[in-house]
Amino acid sequence: MLTSSESALQNASLSSALATIFRGKLCETLLHNRPPRTFAKGSAIYDAGDDGRSFFFVQRGVVKVGAVTDDGHEVIYDLRKEGDVVGELCACETPRRDRAVALEPTEVIAVSYEDILDSLQQNRPALQEILDVICRALSVAYDQISLLSSDGTLDRLIKVLLRLAKQLGRPSGHFVEVDAYLTQEEISQMMASSRERVSVALNLLRNRAMVDYSRGGHLLLDVNALENWRGSSHQ
Repeated sequence: MLTSSESALQNASLSSALATIFRGKLCETLLHNRPPRTFAKGSAIYDAGDDGRSFFFVQRGVVKVGAVTDDGHEVIYDLRKEGDVVGELCACETPRRDRAVALEPTEVIAVSYEDILDSLQQNRPALQEILDVICRALSVAYDQISLLSSDGTLDRLIKVLLRLAKQLGRPSGHFVEVDAYLTQEEISQMMASSRERVSVALNLLRNRAMVDYSRGGHLLLDVNALENWRGSSHQ
């Protein structure tokens, strides 16, 4: 049976699926002539229980999206950066069940759900594209849920690290540097595990030179080694 934290991560699959949709030309149309809003590090862009139905398009910075479970644990669904959108679950229900917090100084542009619907009604090709993307994204999301529910702590951690490398990574020698400061607590919140277990798993990977830290405290990841470890563990 899944824990409360794992159930919250299942809900995150829909959030990630919807977030991939509002990009490209549709995004450019929606954001035209709209001013950005600035949020300081640690500030909530929106919180659980809010009734507002706005999408927030990230122009600068990094945002963590998550929720607090019934047993009081915070779970991070995803990290969003420039070009991404947060708040998309308001398309499904209100008040909001998730929350979004700036991990660093962040600029976003707010667009109401009604404005998005109006835009789609005037753009049938974009609507068809969105329906196709939803089907593909949800299929992938359900596959990810299955893996997340069955993997152990180390496999979950490697999966999260590889996702961070893809989302926020930039080359740094033979490593990929995650271009955001993340604590072990925040990493544990991304994988529905305790900080203590994450610390042990990180130390194991660090001892094997797959993970290190930059002078600024950013994660340095040997992506090839992590992928090879993950591949060998599932054979």
